Amino acid sequence: MSLNRKYKRTLSRNNALYEQAVDLYLNDNEPDEALRILLKLAKACYNKAFGEIGVIIYREKHDVEKAEEWFVKAEKVGALLEEAIYEYGMLHYLEKDDWETGLSYLFKAAEQGYELAYGDIGTILYLYKSDINEAERWFEKAEKEECLLAPAAFSYGQLLMFERNDWEKSEKFFKQSAEEDFYPAYAEYASILYLNKINVDEAEEYFKKAEENNCLPAPHAYNYGELLIKERNEVEKGNKYLDLAEADGYDK
Repeated sequence: MSLNRKYKRTLSRNNALYEQAVDLYLNDNEPDEALRILLKLAKACYNKAFGEIGVIIYREKHDVEKAEEWFVKAEKVGALLEEAIYEYGMLHYLEKDDWETGLSYLFKAAEQGYELAYGDIGTILYLYKSDINEAERWFEKAEKEECLLAPAAFSYGQLLMFERNDWEKSEKFFKQSAEEDFYPAYAEYASILYLNKINVDEAEEYFKKAEENNCLPAPHAYNYGELLIKERNEVEKGNKYLDLAEADGYDK
């Protein structure tokens, strides 16, 4: 067999193994088996496996140092594909507190059509660069592509409430974020439900969830206290939350 033909057969087999590993991870929820195959491919210098290994190690094992080693390997050989670019960006942003480097990778992922990056780009632009218009544009792109995840939905809700004074629209995104169990959204959504007299019972449930997860900032503690006093006639318990809000510096 000629070397060229042997190389083609090896490449074809490795391509098939790579596709199998990706399918095992994405569709069959078998990250360990997928990782085993990808590590075998990486040992055979199949470069496309490098970034995928980084993704699985970061997402499933949460081994930041080891994941970064594989992302760096992938980048050095030009094999850092869009999903790995995104995860590497999020690693910089969330784990290394380096939003600037994280944002640069998220932009690269977005340029390659990785839509999950859109909402995170919007969040960073809003929280760290105060670029309201550009952040809103990215949030809108994420919403249009139905890939606005809970943390970004929360940030979009904040932008709409505090920068656009659009409480009605912000409710939609706080609700999405709270229903997807993003803890910081609980109190925001509860306050909207209560203050707008949408659903007092549901508001109380979300206030409770916020407290259980230590996500009840002073203004929302105040609203919870008012709800307990005015709607439940639980004056003593309500005053406890009013006092907590005052102690945290909230002065209505």
